[in-house]
Amino acid sequence: MTLGYAYMNRDVFDDFYSDIVKSLAMRFIDEYTSFVFNDNPASLYEEYINQKTLLRSLYEKSDEPEKRLLDRHKVCACMTAAIIKVRLISSDLDSDDGFKLSAATRINEQLAFMSTWELFKGFIILHREDKDKNYELPPTFHNISFLDTMTRSLFLANQINALSTPLLANIFFLLEKYCESPE
Repeated sequence: MTLGYAYMNRDVFDDFYSDIVKSLAMRFIDEYTSFVFNDNPASLYEEYINQKTLLRSLYEKSDEPEKRLLDRHKVCACMTAAIIKVRLISSDLDSDDGFKLSAATRINEQLAFMSTWELFKGFIILHREDKDKNYELPPTFHNISFLDTMTRSLFLANQINALSTPLLANIFFLLEKYCESPE
């Protein structure tokens, strides 16, 4: 199995941002009209670079060009954390009538995971022979879906200041292994 090192320069990021992140955010905004999208690719890219730098130093990556790259699991983990931290979607909800605010607070975590799941599938397809395989999230019997469970977990981790990019990278690795398993 190839690790599939991922390269996210500014051009690749700009495509990812406009095609995936912004597109998903606009779908959310259309569905939930009390939200606004804070179109801020520069801040998101800067936070991604910060997350990547922290992860590279954690893994003691050298400055040699061939040892500088992170694998796709870590790139997606850094991007997930960056989207959560930048908070691209905000709302003007100020009360919790009907529990709208309770569900709304997780919208950035949902945007983060859905965006990076699309990015991750792109990385997998790029490095695989089976390009037509349908990559889906695992079924779950907890909460509504895997996406809901993941969104709740990301929200809680962010709230208690425990968002971990190495843990997120491991989750993406396990999702890839799940997708490789026979139907």
